[in-house]
Amino acid sequence: MQLPKYWRVRSQRLGLVGEVCPRCGAKLFPPRDVCPECSEPAKEPFAFSGRGEVYSFSTIYQAPKGYEEYVPYTVALVRLEEGPLVTAQLTDVDKEKVCISACR
Repeated sequence: MQLPKYWRVRSQRLGLVGEVCPRCGAKLFPPRDVCPECSEPAKEPFAFSGRGEVYSFSTIYQAPKGYEEYVPYTVALVRLEEGPLVTAQLTDVDKEKVCISACR
């Protein structure tokens, strides 16, 4: 990736921007054309804080083709403070501690 392009798309790639429904206030991620709560259009952008709690996780040891060099890696469902569940790869975690705590 070219450096100028990286800085232009950085917030799109690293930000958690969804939508908020103006009718019922539901916060949606990823953005959708229609609110799943009330079926009304949801077009107002909403920036999520990025803070949340791990709801569930799994450590991948048998990666899909093309990702073998990254094993083991941990993916999680994270419940954002604002409500939605998002899938994310956990980084900066001690893989040994994750396995030990999960295997008990």
